[in-house]
Amino acid sequence: MVKTKINFTVDKMAVLCNIMNGEIKARMDAKKRPERREYYKKMGVIDSVPAITRFMNAHPDIFSNKKFIVSKSGNIFEEILPISSEKGEEAYKKEASRLIEVTHDLTADEKISVDLFLGDFWKLSESKDIEPIFDATNVYKDSIEEIWRENEDIVMDSIQEVLGGYTPEPTGSVSTYIMYPNFNIHRTSQTSPKQTNLFFANMKEKNPNKILAYLAHQVVHQPMLPYTTTMTGMEKEKLHGFIKFLTDKDVYNRLTGKSYLDITTQRENPEVMAKIYPYWLGYRYRNADKQGLDSETEIAKAIARDKKYYDRLPETSKKKELYKDYNFEKLDSAKIAAFFKEKKGITPYQFTRINFENKRNTYRDDALPEDHGVR
Repeated sequence: MVKTKINFTVDKMAVLCNIMNGEIKARMDAKKRPERREYYKKMGVIDSVPAITRFMNAHPDIFSNKKFIVSKSGNIFEEILPISSEKGEEAYKKEASRLIEVTHDLTADEKISVDLFLGDFWKLSESKDIEPIFDATNVYKDSIEEIWRENEDIVMDSIQEVLGGYTPEPTGSVSTYIMYPNFNIHRTSQTSPKQTNLFFANMKEKNPNKILAYLAHQVVHQPMLPYTTTMTGMEKEKLHGFIKFLTDKDVYNRLTGKSYLDITTQRENPEVMAKIYPYWLGYRYRNADKQGLDSETEIAKAIARDKKYYDRLPETSKKKELYKDYNFEKLDSAKIAAFFKEKKGITPYQFTRINFENKRNTYRDDALPEDHGVR
């Protein structure tokens, strides 16, 4: 497969924005659940460093104003997170001020407060207190980049094998901004049709295979399999689901042998993913014969693998709820394989035009509802 275009970097102001976002959200949660406050303090989310606490205390007009802390677009730090600091202080403050003013329709007094706040926010990034955080973030960034660089070829070759003869050409690049991992974030920002920014940190995720799967999604999605201008909303949902199976779930499975259900993707739409799942398996194993394997057998094994995982989940778990519509016991591996028998060259975009509502292609005859009955 063509080499991906991804770079890894640390932007000091983005790091600070994510730290402040964590402070705000943890403090708000601790007000509702006081017992959580000590946990957040222990994890370094609340009062992470003295300079940050002093900064918050110095700007009560910002931190006590619900307009900036609780809004439809998130808090003020979530809003200015994507603004790069690479052009220097004045350019950063100008762009951040403009964005905040447009988003919130500031009064004259609020405009003054925001300008003072942004000046001190930049100074905060230069505080000696913050240096250890930036140092730790750079170490974290290096570890994430090393995981990707060492495994990139294996991951992308695996994806190309599944795609078969369809080889997407990269039309864009991904800039991965690594955050200080005291507060989790996995957010993308599309700055142009050819540029995707990923903001990433996960203090709990120690499994390098899951990190690889998440990164694979980003380098494939917009840069290689972008939405087209003619796509409907549902077609975009279908393509996104396809990409989740192709990258997050199948890459993770190939690296570990574990169930697709063992990895949960960002903002996973359970209804769409459940409908795609049997058709994805047909697509995934449509060319199994090229490896001396049988498509029907491989599909059946995948269904059994995922059903076994599902059956072992606690009845009250979030994952049990997430995957409840997969209906593993109703799926017919022979039908699924047969549907793709003459579709070995199908492209991802053609895949999105399949009617996933049609259960005649995926369910056993005796499991079909009346309105899907075979005639």
